[in-house]
Amino acid sequence: MYSWALITGDAADTVDARQLRQALGAFPTGVCLVTTTTPDGKREGMTINSFASVSLDPPLILWSIRDDTRSAEAFLASRSFNLSVLNAGQRELAWHFAKPAADKFERYAEAFEAGSNECPRLVDSVATFECSTYSRHQEGDHTIILGRVDRFSRTETPPLLFHSGQMGSLWELAATLAQPR
Repeated sequence: MYSWALITGDAADTVDARQLRQALGAFPTGVCLVTTTTPDGKREGMTINSFASVSLDPPLILWSIRDDTRSAEAFLASRSFNLSVLNAGQRELAWHFAKPAADKFERYAEAFEAGSNECPRLVDSVATFECSTYSRHQEGDHTIILGRVDRFSRTETPPLLFHSGQMGSLWELAATLAQPR
């Protein structure tokens, strides 16, 4: 059995944050939208690519949020959230939810419905996970949020991907890469 424990010590070598970000961007990821509702009924949503599966028994997923993000308080206090894997045609929606706005949902009202957990649920996505917050772990400048998957759905639609600062379908991103030798 493992538990959260600091393994590396207190001080890291000096790292250039910009170069680290570029190196991390070399790893292609899916693009997701995570949504929640505050106790007073305000909907919050943000575009992320920090999504991973954790466990099948119990069914757990994780994502992480920067602690100084405008909507962090809403997500950290929430007891539930929905996470949707965006499809290749949702690049505009992804960019929209990546930027601050008073009501991000106003422009895309028809794209959402209330999920079984009362959080906004994206109607059209590759996959959607309706989750109860299982645990939170504050690490560095982010908090890792684990969710127990209560309901999920899946389609055969191609996903939206992120690689080296670019967002697009697998085919669009592949066209920007040099051919392997």
